[in-house]
Amino acid sequence: TVFPQLKKYRTVSEYPVYTPDYLWDYINGAADAYLALGFIDLRINEYVKGKNSVKAEVYRFADDAQAFGIYSLERSPGYRFISTGVQGYTEEGVLNFYKGNYYVKIMTHSGSAKVNEMMTVLADKIAEGIDGSNEFPALLRSFPAEGLLKNQETFLLEGVLGHEYLRGAYRASYEVEGDRFDIYIFNTESPAEAAAMAARLTDTPAGGGNDEIQKYVQKDGFNGFLYIVCKGDRLVVISGLESDKTLLADRYLNMILNR
Repeated sequence: TVFPQLKKYRTVSEYPVYTPDYLWDYINGAADAYLALGFIDLRINEYVKGKNSVKAEVYRFADDAQAFGIYSLERSPGYRFISTGVQGYTEEGVLNFYKGNYYVKIMTHSGSAKVNEMMTVLADKIAEGIDGSNEFPALLRSFPAEGLLKNQETFLLEGVLGHEYLRGAYRASYEVEGDRFDIYIFNTESPAEAAAMAARLTDTPAGGGNDEIQKYVQKDGFNGFLYIVCKGDRLVVISGLESDKTLLADRYLNMILNR
């Protein structure tokens, strides 16, 4: 990461490069969530002008999905969102955004309006220097819009639905006519991987991972009833609906398969 220069500010780069073994030294207990999402390294730069300073932290992850995962974990639907990078948000003295496989956090203790404006300039310059598009991960477009609780989507790398063998899923939350439920779309690399995860989750023989649609309703010890569909490399799971909500679950599963 090359930190940009800022007019009238001097740069101070006295921090080490933090790797997974040392992230705890910097962010203490918060490191667990970063490490669980494939954190690679953290680089820090400070910008100083008189008594005012601004710190920029650039966290690098293995891929776009994992950077989105940590960003989405720390955002809240009520934040003021901005278009820096793929998406960002601001609060007093804080500006965070994500782009590509980077999650960037910019902060200041200064109450100066000019300093807070400079944070936006800095964020835009850092975003311009990051490779990648200003688009959310493509699989997020597979979630139906009807009933979607916006800005609550996230990505889970490990232990999806409490099972260690379920990895790499985007999750979105919904509210439809009083029913609240979550939909998981797994980011699998092959039909065989999708079929293998479905087989373990449903305790059934693994299919061939072909384009035939396999649907299941499974009572799960961690999550209650799960509605599951597997087709090719697409594995989708709905949790949070009772056993009498088959029609609602099928409607959403079919919408996802047909997108």
